[in-house]
Amino acid sequence: MNRKLIPFATASSIYEVDPSFYAKLGIKVLISDLDNTLDAYDVREPGPRAFSYKKRLDEAGIELYIGSNNTSRRVTRYAELLGVPCLSRLLKPFPHRLRRFLKRRGLKPSEVMMVGDQVMTDVKCSVGAGVRIILTEPLTDRDSWVSWFNRHLEKPIREKIEQGHLSPDWREIS
Repeated sequence: MNRKLIPFATASSIYEVDPSFYAKLGIKVLISDLDNTLDAYDVREPGPRAFSYKKRLDEAGIELYIGSNNTSRRVTRYAELLGVPCLSRLLKPFPHRLRRFLKRRGLKPSEVMMVGDQVMTDVKCSVGAGVRIILTEPLTDRDSWVSWFNRHLEKPIREKIEQGHLSPDWREIS
């Protein structure tokens, strides 16, 4: 299987991963996909769960960014309300904008982790940029038509990852 499609780890959701896990790995910046990772694609404002998780990350000394392929208008509004910086129109699966972000911020790929719910965009982009990624399940069944299409393409890949134990659950990493 193509190594660019294999995530560092898996999780049911971003919200189950304890921020101490990232801190233990030396992560300074966590980049989370927005749609169906941090919130459903049709949710316009962060809710209590997102605010609570951001607070827990802050307490662990980890800076949260939102990294999305969605429009600047949607991503910026959500990010501003949550009080975090964002990278919109990230052009995932292509890693060049993510690499440029790392260079501008003076970050090593080992200091950054991504979390996302799609193999074809999130995993491919982060692996291509040398950044570890946790692949989550989508938060809801509701999707944009592009994501819906991608999910059908990636279904056999997810099955191979799971059946072949190619990526451990985040709790199995010490």
